[in-house]
Amino acid sequence: MAGFIDLTLPVEDSFRAIRAGVRSHPADQQVVVVAIEDRTLNALGADEPSRSADAKLLDRLFAQGAERVFFARAYADLTEPRHDAAFARALDRHGSRVFLGATPQFEQADGSSSSIVPHERFRSSAQIVSMYGETAPFDLSFRLATSSFILGEDRPSFSAALAGMEGDGSFYRVDFATDDTTIPVVSYIDALTGRIADEAVRGKDVVIAPASRGARDLRSLPLGGRVPLAYFHVIGAETLKRGNPIDLGWIPAFLAISGVVFCMSRQAIPSNRLVLLSAAGLAVIPLVLDFVNVSVDVVPAAVCLAIAAFRLYRLANTTYRGATGLRRIESLQGSRLAEGMDVLALKIRNFAIISAILSPQEIDQLLIKAHTMLRATDCSAEFAFHKDTFVWTRSKTLPADLADHAQGLHALFRTSITVGSQAPDIASSIGIDSNYGASLRQRTENAMQCAEDAARAGRVCLVSELRVADDIAWRGQILSELETALRNDEVGVAFQPKVALATGLIVGAEALLRWTHPTRGDVAPDKVVAIAEEHGRVGMITFYVLNRALVQARKALDRYPRFRISINISALDLRDRMFVPQLEQILAAHRFPAANVILEITETAPIENDDAVIRTMADLKRMGLKLSVDDFGMGHASLEYLRMIPADEVKIDRSFVAGIETSEDDRALVGSAIQMIHSLGRTAVAEGVETPGVVEILRAMGCEEAQGYHFSRAIAMDELLAQMPRGAAAA
Repeated sequence: MAGFIDLTLPVEDSFRAIRAGVRSHPADQQVVVVAIEDRTLNALGADEPSRSADAKLLDRLFAQGAERVFFARAYADLTEPRHDAAFARALDRHGSRVFLGATPQFEQADGSSSSIVPHERFRSSAQIVSMYGETAPFDLSFRLATSSFILGEDRPSFSAALAGMEGDGSFYRVDFATDDTTIPVVSYIDALTGRIADEAVRGKDVVIAPASRGARDLRSLPLGGRVPLAYFHVIGAETLKRGNPIDLGWIPAFLAISGVVFCMSRQAIPSNRLVLLSAAGLAVIPLVLDFVNVSVDVVPAAVCLAIAAFRLYRLANTTYRGATGLRRIESLQGSRLAEGMDVLALKIRNFAIISAILSPQEIDQLLIKAHTMLRATDCSAEFAFHKDTFVWTRSKTLPADLADHAQGLHALFRTSITVGSQAPDIASSIGIDSNYGASLRQRTENAMQCAEDAARAGRVCLVSELRVADDIAWRGQILSELETALRNDEVGVAFQPKVALATGLIVGAEALLRWTHPTRGDVAPDKVVAIAEEHGRVGMITFYVLNRALVQARKALDRYPRFRISINISALDLRDRMFVPQLEQILAAHRFPAANVILEITETAPIENDDAVIRTMADLKRMGLKLSVDDFGMGHASLEYLRMIPADEVKIDRSFVAGIETSEDDRALVGSAIQMIHSLGRTAVAEGVETPGVVEILRAMGCEEAQGYHFSRAIAMDELLAQMPRGAAAA
């Protein structure tokens, strides 16, 4: 569109003028301008020289050896007879070497047409040349005709005659690379009175042109000052002396860039190098072509490249993860149906630990290598990556073969992947969805949940159970039923003790949501929270648990002033501007000291570089509350993540803790995590402690606190209060 309607012409002309400035060169000195400037008019005492003065000047110029003389005026009207007669006689003497300007017919405001041509008294002897030209918007470029139809004949243009070429009626763009300040100029009055040397005009063409400040035909040079219109013809002649310019227009560059855009569209991540090389080509190639008198318009192509690069980069950012070429889960879910396909998810259980060890570039390299390993197992599959999990589809496989395939994938990732100087071990778990009747979105989420469940259960693989239609429908109404249950006080809160490993004493508890549905039984809290977050309604759960927990924790606090209650909040709560004011009101209402409250931030959404979240966390710290990073190792947490959150403690996820008795990898990972947590001045808390052996290992590693079934399940506050004097060992 920009090319067809010349939308970008001013930008194009500006770029062309800049290129002309780069190629600036002096005039060839073969054309001399005799300027009728203010000094001449003052000396003559008239608004313009008389025809007798023009006749005298002609005789003197030819006597000094001038080759030809061009008048940049039409002489369309007669003046005093004696002056006109003198000029006519001079034309008779030198007629074939004298050129008078004219214009072809043009339409006037009243609809009539007319032309400006020399009076018939002067036509018979002098040559007639066309002065017609077209200027672009803002005077940034100028086009001249090589010839025009005047008085029934095709007449050469002013510039074509100066260049000694025959015109063909075409237009060409004047090349302003000729430095206008180097065009030889003499004063009309000096030439008339013989005060210029013969060498100034001998063997040269002379152009006589108005040049006073009041002259009507002064024009602005592109990106330059104002000069007589005759300069444009002189510079045009310099252009034509190099040959008639070839104007390729905008289509060749546009087609070339269209090819580049097509190549970029075939790449998962558009090549920065290709974009930069193409942009450089659009800047340099026109300059090179200018040297050989070939003009090409590139701004429409540049607009095309800019729009395409922006759109393709944006598409890549929404479709792919960084520079890895891995699709984002949203693009895989929306790409097509997966009837007759199995959906697989491979979770990197220790991705957070790996992220803390490697740089972002090394993480991308790790994912690329892992992707290559997975593609070797199924070249036709489309792989996506979400948080810490690869997701893909593959052709439907028999259940027994599917389990074997999962075992093979697990074995594939048991070896470390070398990235730079690092070779991190990868702990993986696999989830598979074979519910062929569900949507691809539901199936990918189900496969990822299965991988998560497999990780928590310490299993290699977990295949989903088929979902019946009413289960899927219930997912859509679960929040409304929960809201009703909260309003009717049908949802409970249980408390799991947190134990100081050094003393075995209970130092606090974590408040956990407990909902028993009348027909479906116990509903998993993490499932409810995930759906609430998806719909932006997690706040109702947070404040319900907070109120119930503080009421119960008040009993413990009255007896044990150092008791701390831990309450889970979502990262989405931190984006709520009303969260801090509402929290202050609740604490005041329950007369509960902020220092005894720990808010555990679940890793359900990334919060890096979120100014609102950072401000909220700062406000919470100013209130005196303590912050905790929950489920470290299972989501977005990394060393940079931990640095950013002003947390007081970090809770290591149960999927790592449970295996430290039997797995050297898990033991090494947990040990490294504790060291890293301590290096940041945080308290390390282990989740999922189930055996005395795990307790001893954690104690030896320097872990301060722990919770899990070894100490106690989540229980009512009254039961917890009964256990506290005896300590966790008796739980």
